Amino acid sequence: MQFQIGDQVVHPVYGVGTVKTLTKQRFAGEKVRQYYEVATGGPTVWVPINEQGSTVLRGIALKKSLGACRQLLSSVPVPLVKDRKARQLEIATRLQGGLLPALCEMVRDLRAQSQRKPLGITEDDLLRKTFKALCDEWAASDGVTAQTALHEIETLLQGIHRVPTTEGSV
Repeated sequence: MQFQIGDQVVHPVYGVGTVKTLTKQRFAGEKVRQYYEVATGGPTVWVPINEQGSTVLRGIALKKSLGACRQLLSSVPVPLVKDRKARQLEIATRLQGGLLPALCEMVRDLRAQSQRKPLGITEDDLLRKTFKALCDEWAASDGVTAQTALHEIETLLQGIHRVPTTEGSV
């Protein structure tokens, strides 16, 4: 199996959790399948394991990857496209896979965009959810509290340059 009991994992919807058990279950009349029982900060999630042994879960980022993430968070933001539909497609594409570097880039770029112009409801909600996912995984990866991770990420973001605009003003 891919994960062992006690491993910290990331679920694409529920975020960071810990594998509690590996068990066979039958849900909603389906055939008996293997599942990971994952305790998250919210609900306990039963994650199916397919016949090839893979799942939607992934391991948390390695602590050594945080150096590159620190650089991403403190680097110059990438301006988001102006067209709403194109911007939403760009965001979805960039977040595909939900890896920690992608979360860093999205938080950096959405935060910079919000300082230039208020975000819409959808993007504001996405920023909050992405920021929480980033803090939770950062904390798990670094072995610190979520509050400590939040403080470090905020400090890194405060040092970034404002997002360049296409109109020539900053």
